[in-house]
Amino acid sequence: MKDLLIEILVEEIPADFAYPASVSFKKIIENTLKNNGINFSSVNSYTTPRRLAILAENIEEKSKDEVIEFRGPLFESAFKDGAPTKAGEGFLKSHNIDANSIKNIDENESFDKPYIKEVNGKKYIFVKKEKKGIETKKLFEEKLESIISSIDFKKKMRWGNKDFAFVRPIRNVLALFGNEIIKTSVAGIETNNKVTGHRLLSPEFKEINNPKDYEKTLAEKHVIVSREKRLENIINQLENIEKEHGYEAVSKKKVSEIVVDLVEEPYLLTAEFDSKFLEVPKEVLTSEMIEHQKYFPLCKKDGTLTNLFVITANQPKTPQIIAGNIRVLTARLSDGRFLYQEDIKKGMDEMNERLEMLMFRKELGSVADKVKRLEKNSELLIKLLGYEKDKENIVKAIKYMKSDLVSNMVYNFPELQGIMGGYFAKSMNLNDDVALAINEQYRPLFAADEIPSNDTGKAIAILDKMDNIAAGFYVGDIPTGSQDPNALRRQALGIINILTKSKKHVNLKKLIEDSINSMPKDAKNNKSEDLVKDIFEFFKSRFENDIDFAKDSVAGVLSTGIDDMYDAYLKIEAIDAFRKKNEELFSNLLLVFKRIKNMIKSAKDVNLDESLLKEEAEKSLYNTYKEKLNEVNKLMENREYEKTFALLASLYEPLDKFFKDIMVNVDDEKIKNNRIALLSSVDKIFKNMLDFSSLVK
Repeated sequence: MKDLLIEILVEEIPADFAYPASVSFKKIIENTLKNNGINFSSVNSYTTPRRLAILAENIEEKSKDEVIEFRGPLFESAFKDGAPTKAGEGFLKSHNIDANSIKNIDENESFDKPYIKEVNGKKYIFVKKEKKGIETKKLFEEKLESIISSIDFKKKMRWGNKDFAFVRPIRNVLALFGNEIIKTSVAGIETNNKVTGHRLLSPEFKEINNPKDYEKTLAEKHVIVSREKRLENIINQLENIEKEHGYEAVSKKKVSEIVVDLVEEPYLLTAEFDSKFLEVPKEVLTSEMIEHQKYFPLCKKDGTLTNLFVITANQPKTPQIIAGNIRVLTARLSDGRFLYQEDIKKGMDEMNERLEMLMFRKELGSVADKVKRLEKNSELLIKLLGYEKDKENIVKAIKYMKSDLVSNMVYNFPELQGIMGGYFAKSMNLNDDVALAINEQYRPLFAADEIPSNDTGKAIAILDKMDNIAAGFYVGDIPTGSQDPNALRRQALGIINILTKSKKHVNLKKLIEDSINSMPKDAKNNKSEDLVKDIFEFFKSRFENDIDFAKDSVAGVLSTGIDDMYDAYLKIEAIDAFRKKNEELFSNLLLVFKRIKNMIKSAKDVNLDESLLKEEAEKSLYNTYKEKLNEVNKLMENREYEKTFALLASLYEPLDKFFKDIMVNVDDEKIKNNRIALLSSVDKIFKNMLDFSSLVK
């Protein structure tokens, strides 16, 4: 057993290419070994900006010899009158056997000729071959160049006069199996056992004669080849800086995951930008530092941004490094400050005039047209949500919510849309509720994200998302499979989250219908006859897929025709709680309702006649049902759903007794139909909560 070490030294790999490439490299090596029957214990991958490497441990020096038996056609189909048929010839030819050389065929197994073997009482012809094991070192001598060329990158390049394509020009290839060099060439470069260290701190080459020495040797040469250890080193240094200054780094995880692939040995350094830039919105400054410069901005404990930031350098601190980074950042912050001030001078009213020139969807006109729809649709939404007291704020927020889309700031920093609108609103002295609503209009951006903080923000977020969803369906641009370029699924879930977390009971179908009716009539490109139903089903699927309750409970409640997502949530929550506390009873209810569904599924709609109830068990069920009905209705009105379901569950015993004592399918049609009508009544009362047919299929 030996270890395998391969290192590809290249010019700097783009940061977002490095880690996926190391995963690809590891998988290719594992598959190469497995596909050739070579056993190994593990494969570890390493990556830095200048190198990709793998260390595979405890590899067999040679795969095992194998005997492989190939079954051909039935003997009677392969040979006729002592000569091979076309089927027989084809099989023999596929195994490089000359059919004309076969004079006779028997049951003696041989490597030299085909033979007969019985399988399940039928005779087939077989061919047996011996497959010699392959030497691991020889395998990689033959395959190394193709292995390396197969590493997956989003883009590759060619250099010089070479046909070989890779992410960046290759400068050296180390290839060791045990203490032996795997002698071959990659992109015209002869393989060897040498590594170079950090470009500035230890650039000379050094030989490695044992693959296990790789990580240690490079550590001595100022290279941390393990991405995990490099990331840990960065986090530790950053936490020490945070403790030293009493500040917290912004977007620590995000920036760490970027800079870890920009350095071979990280050195975290602090620097300061001119405090005059702190008058610019915090988000502008942090966006410049994080998105463009890959710095860690530092904030006070209360979230206030400071002018101190952290640089991740690839060498120890020098005055030149600090001065150079401050100079670059100052130029960028100056641009941001200038753009912000220019936008403030224009104001949101001037920005709104330009929304006519900004296309929303080609079929549906401009963003200005969209804003007009939102203003119209707000009337129904305000009424349904009970937000009449906030009407003035909501209307004002709608008017200015998209203004920042044509600002200099959002043009240069698209990720700040909405956020900049909030700042512009404050500069116009709009009240804090309106400014906050505009700032948070795109929330929630993901499943676990916060919903807008105030009612104005919730209203405009629902209106905006609903308009986007209705627009997509209206013009036929509907999510399919994994494709959802306009994030309509996320926006549907966002509306559901706002309604459920705000505890708002809203008829969702009415909102959908209102949004569809506000679209221009001549723009419809969807052939569906019931868009309201289509969009509502879309919402239901989002609700069903993302809610954290038993899926059949969710399906059971949604099958009742409910159009209030928060009401559905409360019912599902109550049913799930009941199930957890009363597993056996719930299971018994499922069995009983399976029988009920079978009885009533093809029955005629017949009114229940109390005078036809003769047996004690059917009378008992009817009396219990009648007794519970008013109480159930009262609990339903008060939305006391856990109590409602507990009360409904008390019907189990009379139902169970009914099925034990009563024959439903009797000869007397009136009695039979009356008993089915009784069961249908029980089923209907349960449908106040859920439809059991979604659970008992």
